Amino acid sequence: MPRTLFIMLLPLCLSGLAAATPAIFWASDPVGPDETVLLLGDGFADTAAVEMARLDDTPAKALPAPPLAVGKWTPVKPLQASRQCVKAVIPQAFKPGVYAVRVRQGAETSAPWLVNAPEAWWLQGDEGQRATPGGWLRAFGKCLGMAPAAQLVLRGADGKTTAVKITENTCWALGGAVPADLKPGEYTTFVHNGQGGPMAWRAAGPITIIAPVAWKQEVFAIAPTAEGPEAEQAIREALKQARENGGGIVQLPRGTLDVAGALEIPPGTILRGTGMGLTTLYIKNTETPPEAWISGTDFGVQDLQIFCFNYRRVIADTPASERLRIERVRIRAVPDASRNLIKKSTKETLAAIHLQGRNFRVTDCDIYCRTAGFGEGRVIVTGPWGFAAGKGPYYGVISDCILRGHMFGCENLKGMIFERNRIEGVCCSSTTYWNNFSQDVYVANNHVQHVYGGDREIMTFDAGGGAYFGKATADGTKLTLAADPVFKDYAPTPHTDYRGAAVFILDGTGAGQYRFVTANEGRTWEVDRPWIVPPDDTSVISIVPYRGRNMFIGNTFLDGGAMQMYGSAADIIVAGNKGARIDGFFTWGLNPHGWGWQPAWTCQFLDNELTEGSGYGARIWGNAFFGVATSNNNEQYAGPLARGNVLRRNVMQSASYVRLGGTVVDTLVEDCTIKHSPQGISIGKGVTGTVLRKNIFEGVAKPLDGEGAAGAWVAP
Repeated sequence: MPRTLFIMLLPLCLSGLAAATPAIFWASDPVGPDETVLLLGDGFADTAAVEMARLDDTPAKALPAPPLAVGKWTPVKPLQASRQCVKAVIPQAFKPGVYAVRVRQGAETSAPWLVNAPEAWWLQGDEGQRATPGGWLRAFGKCLGMAPAAQLVLRGADGKTTAVKITENTCWALGGAVPADLKPGEYTTFVHNGQGGPMAWRAAGPITIIAPVAWKQEVFAIAPTAEGPEAEQAIREALKQARENGGGIVQLPRGTLDVAGALEIPPGTILRGTGMGLTTLYIKNTETPPEAWISGTDFGVQDLQIFCFNYRRVIADTPASERLRIERVRIRAVPDASRNLIKKSTKETLAAIHLQGRNFRVTDCDIYCRTAGFGEGRVIVTGPWGFAAGKGPYYGVISDCILRGHMFGCENLKGMIFERNRIEGVCCSSTTYWNNFSQDVYVANNHVQHVYGGDREIMTFDAGGGAYFGKATADGTKLTLAADPVFKDYAPTPHTDYRGAAVFILDGTGAGQYRFVTANEGRTWEVDRPWIVPPDDTSVISIVPYRGRNMFIGNTFLDGGAMQMYGSAADIIVAGNKGARIDGFFTWGLNPHGWGWQPAWTCQFLDNELTEGSGYGARIWGNAFFGVATSNNNEQYAGPLARGNVLRRNVMQSASYVRLGGTVVDTLVEDCTIKHSPQGISIGKGVTGTVLRKNIFEGVAKPLDGEGAAGAWVAP
């Protein structure tokens, strides 16, 4: 038997074996009556049974949740069961709500799992990781708002609870106003989605409430008559006065003010114009532009427009910044070599705004940025590059902006709200974020269009890197690698501090789990919590940058390439989006450049629509599709790279379809509608554990095809 075939068959040989006690790792919620829940775990077998119970919706006043008590379990026959995944339908007789689910294997049962219980991935307030009395607080995750009675509650050290006044109540976000009389201090937060009674309360994490932050209001005004060099000198003098004052407002008059050198804004200072179309800073051209024309730590720029030619950055904060406010600002950063306005162009990545610190806010802005040729100009770039352990562009807001340019390059993020923006790719391409680390990002209600250049991605995680692939032993939170790590990524000097990255069990015992790295040195690594089923000598692990717990909700994507999760995607929600003339919506596990085995796990595509499946660019995949794909398997690893992905209630029209291809296991395609397409659902040779249920085909020549189609479970 060839070696590659043996490695490929090994997981199948193990699939009939069950551990002593079954365990559930993950469930595909939200899910309702007569819909299939996909349970990932271990210790199951093809003889596994499922038991379910709906929790009563009694008033949810107790905090925290009392112990789970189920009066009667309802047996449910699985549609499909294997060692590490069971798929079963929620009984149609159940009402929508929170369900207790457990798997029975012989005399043993798994610990119950609450399906549709709220799961808060992160909290964000009006001061980033903190919130203020009278400010706002939002929780992001899944199953957060399932009924009008959803709650977000803060409990202080004295045990007293205070409710946030809910103004946002969706499945993916729950939040509102913090009471104005709440005392500053440390609080524990709890969420309840309005269903499941007291047993469905869930902790959402800690939050710090601080006193409202007051910017100094002393005004240092520039005379309306200031012109030319006199205007710039007046601005510098006002900035000096603001620095000596410990902050304030440098007020610019109506009109155009010429600036020839960089402006450093003191901490606590706002550079404010009279209005976006009324005050203009005209940056004079130079052969040697500074690192940034406007920069500082803890500062603001408001109500003006900026015109510049040669540049590196137009506005930038620093890694030490804890508060940046760019509001109602128009930027036109437009090099034009044909008119000799660039004396000497730079080779580095250019950007209109460079975000490096925490708690940033870019709102109601209008930005156009490009280079003189096929360059690297980006509307917004984030950095420094790294993982979640250190400083970085975390817990910020970009909203209600118009962004046009080569690329929107947000990367290495943790905790960002990106909503109600309009992005139009001009010159080369436009993406939302890519490369290396990204976690806890909420991308909602944006309009993205005209992305034609480069690889044309409407959104991509891109390749990232890796640190280790192979065997390891686990003892609680300690992980000992069987060989030395090898660090690879885009950076000239690859990251070696991997705190914040993820350890995935790709195959063997415990497959389907991941944990976050909290420390690493040599072969000794620490993770954030113990494994439910620890890896053993059959397990294969991969340590790669984490791109997960990100949500793409209610966006419109038109005229471009793929909206794709390209490597290392875990717990991704893609829901309620519309697309036309794009390559489609899909997740893609792979080993890019040989840098690391990056899986596509537990991604859910829910209630999305593709109205036109034929796009502008090269038809790499044929027509546009929803799907799950993997690539780059070889003799080193031929096992699964995609696991536990869900496609539910998506609509595909006019030449779009569902595609599953590669080493894909345990995929659910349910209640999807495909209209007027040459093909409906295509399943590749290496795809196993697929369930197809309640899908609708209209005017489809081949509803089901592909070498792996015969192995799928198809509803009668």
